[in-house]
Amino acid sequence: MKPGFTELFLFALYLTACSPQKYATQGESASPQTDALLSPSASPDKPLSRSMTSTAIQKPSTSTATPSSTILPSTTSGVRIELVNFTTSDNITLAGTLFGEGDLTVILAHMGMPGSDQQSWQPFAQSLAAQGYTVLTFDFRGRGNSAGLLEYNKLPYDMDAAIQFLNERGYSRIVCIGASMGGTACMRAALDYDLVGLGVIASVLSNGKPNEVSTNEIQDLDLPKIIVYGMYDFPTVLMDMKKISEIAPEPKMVQVYQTYEHGTNIFKTEYGSQFAELLFNYLEAVRSNSPLPTP
Repeated sequence: MKPGFTELFLFALYLTACSPQKYATQGESASPQTDALLSPSASPDKPLSRSMTSTAIQKPSTSTATPSSTILPSTTSGVRIELVNFTTSDNITLAGTLFGEGDLTVILAHMGMPGSDQQSWQPFAQSLAAQGYTVLTFDFRGRGNSAGLLEYNKLPYDMDAAIQFLNERGYSRIVCIGASMGGTACMRAALDYDLVGLGVIASVLSNGKPNEVSTNEIQDLDLPKIIVYGMYDFPTVLMDMKKISEIAPEPKMVQVYQTYEHGTNIFKTEYGSQFAELLFNYLEAVRSNSPLPTP
């Protein structure tokens, strides 16, 4: 681990907590699926598919950044921060933030619990950017500053637009790390794109087609992976994360924390700094094409 990463993360976390700026959360659609199943006794309205064959998501023909993106002052010294927009294949404009400049690009996809948006990842994003990474956070449709309503089954279209936006900017070595519904979208993207790394944080295997991954498809996720969840998370999350941990092939890092907290809320626990370091060490191994460290 590079010296100073934990200090940078804690400093960015503190500044974010003190910031008066907060994105307005837009309305959600009445989806039959709930991200991470918001009560421990909840379950999906339809069973998870375990026998589906891999079907490529229809890719957007274009993704468009706003002609006049906005450069913001950095809260971490030397980090470039740019507000960007890009458009999905079904014409939804998404708001994103591009941090830093480096030879490895990391997409950080947020979870869907009420009030969650890209800000949940931004302290970690700024810390990564300070260590020489390019990082993209963005609001899924219906969250933060993005247009539309939150529709879980359309999240892959949002991820498609994010990846194509990065490709158009010239970024090709991409790792996708997502929490909860964001992790499901990242798994789908890893099957449909040539990513170099995948992070799955407290996710489920299905939020409704096409944002789902079958048991057979998990075996095809042969890129370097990091898999993290809390041992007291929602029952469906635990069931699916155990399957992912067991079935996904090497190389992989698996970490289970003794917490009830879900997704990026792990940053707020006593394990927060350890969680940040774990993700950073994973990314350092991917960036250098080295074996994954032992958690």
